[in-house]
Amino acid sequence: MRQTIAYFTGLDERLGPLAGDASAARSALNLSTDYGRLASAPGAVPEIDEPVPCLHPTRLTVFSDRIEGQTFHYVVVGGKEGVYAHKNGAWQAIFEGESNGDWGFLTYQKGENTLLLFGDGLSPVQVWDGETAQASPLPGAPGKGRFFALNYERVWMGGDIEHPDRLYYSRAMDVENWTPSVEIPDQGGGFVELPTFDGGETTGIYKVGGDLCILKSTTALLLYGSSPASYQVMEMTGNLGTIAGRSAAVLGQSGFFLTSHGIGVQSGTALSLLDDRKLPWLFDPGYGGENDGILRPLGAAFGRCAAGIAHNERLYFTLPLGEDEQNSLLLEYDAGRQHYMLHSGAPILSLCKAGAMRERLLALTADGRVLAWGTAPHSPYAPALWQTPWLDFGTNRLKTLCGASLFGKVFSGGRHAAVKLVIESEKGRKSRILSPRRGGDELYRFVFRLPGRRFRLKIESVGDTGFCFTGGLEMEVN
Repeated sequence: MRQTIAYFTGLDERLGPLAGDASAARSALNLSTDYGRLASAPGAVPEIDEPVPCLHPTRLTVFSDRIEGQTFHYVVVGGKEGVYAHKNGAWQAIFEGESNGDWGFLTYQKGENTLLLFGDGLSPVQVWDGETAQASPLPGAPGKGRFFALNYERVWMGGDIEHPDRLYYSRAMDVENWTPSVEIPDQGGGFVELPTFDGGETTGIYKVGGDLCILKSTTALLLYGSSPASYQVMEMTGNLGTIAGRSAAVLGQSGFFLTSHGIGVQSGTALSLLDDRKLPWLFDPGYGGENDGILRPLGAAFGRCAAGIAHNERLYFTLPLGEDEQNSLLLEYDAGRQHYMLHSGAPILSLCKAGAMRERLLALTADGRVLAWGTAPHSPYAPALWQTPWLDFGTNRLKTLCGASLFGKVFSGGRHAAVKLVIESEKGRKSRILSPRRGGDELYRFVFRLPGRRFRLKIESVGDTGFCFTGGLEMEVN
C-alpha cells in the first residue's frame, strides 16, 4: 500500500495523536512551504555593511525623498540615543538626545517636498527633509507624539506622554498648522479627547479604509468622519486590546495585532482572535502535550518588544519568548493559505518595507545591522525542522513501513552537511541521511522495515545544509 504526503502546508500545533493531517507539521522551524514544497527558509543578506552607531537601536523605517524627479531611499533607525539615517554611504545622526526608543515615523508629501516626521512622545516632534544635516522641531506641532497616521490629507498624532488620551490632527494639506480654522472650519486642525471607557492606555493608531483605529491595552476605538464636524469615536465590540501596539499591521481592510492569547483581528467595528488557534504552545502557557522543547510561550516583554508588518499578503510578527527581554522569534502567517511558520536566528527588533514598490522587507537586528530578509536561501542555512503528527494511515492494525521516497535537492554550505530523515513508531525508529548530490533534483529512496500501528516522520538539517523537496513524500506500507 502506498501512502503519500502530496504537498506540505504549515505549522499546526493542535495536531495530536492520530490527527490525520499529514500535510501539516506538529513542529516546524525555518522552512518554506510555498507551492506545497518543503524547502529551506528564505535567507537574509546585509542591506548596509556597517551597523548603525547606536548602542540600543529600536525602530526601523525607510524614507523616500524625491528631488528633481529622482527618488532617493534612506534607511532610518531610531534608538535610545537618537535617530540615524544612512545617506551617501554612511550613517549620520539626524537627531541626538536621550529617548525611550519608542519612535514612530511618518512620511508626508508637502508640495514638492517630502518630509519625514518622527517622535517618541517625550521630545518635540521632529521633521527631516532628507537634505539637511539634522532634523528640526516640527513647526506648529501642538504636542509630543509617537504614533502617526495619515487620513484624509491630515496627519494624526497620538502618544503624547503628558496627554495620553489626546489625538491631534493637523489642518488638511498642511502638516505645519494644527490650529482650528475660523474661515473654513472643515479645513482646520485640533484634537479629539478619546473616551477612556475602562481606562486602558493608548498603544498605537493605524488607518484602515477611511477610518482610524486606536489600539488600547484593553480595548480599541474607531474614529470615523472626514472633517472635524463629523468626527465620532466609538468603542469596537469584542473587548479585545493589546499592549503591543507596534505589532499592528493592516492587510486589506482588516487590522491585525498581537495579544497574549493570539493574533487579534479588527474588521470594521468588530474585534476578535483568529479562530484557527493553531499555536497553543505559543499563546497558551497551560496547554499540555508534547512540545519537543523547540518553542517556549510568548514572553511577558512582548508589550514593549513585539513588532509587526504586512508584506506580500503575509503577516510577520517578531516577538520574545519565555524570559527573553528582546525578540527571539519571527512568526510568519500566510493569510491567503492560513498557514503559519516560525523562524529563528538573529533577534529582529523592527521590520519595514523598502523598494520602489515596497517589494522588499528589511529587518533591524539587536546588534544594529540592517538586513534584507526574504532573499534566496543561502549559506549559512538556518537549522530546519519538520515533524508530522502521529499517522496511522487510516487503520489501527499492526503494519510495516517498508520504505520512503523524497524528490528534490540537498545543497551544502560546508563540510559534513546533510538532511536527516527519522521515522518512528511505538516499536522503534529508523533514520537515514540524505547527502548533497551533483546535478539537479534527485530521487532519494530508502528501504527498511519498521513495524507499528502509528508512525511519525521528522526531517531536519544537519550542519550548514539547505534543501528543497518538490515532490512530496511517499511511503510504502504493508
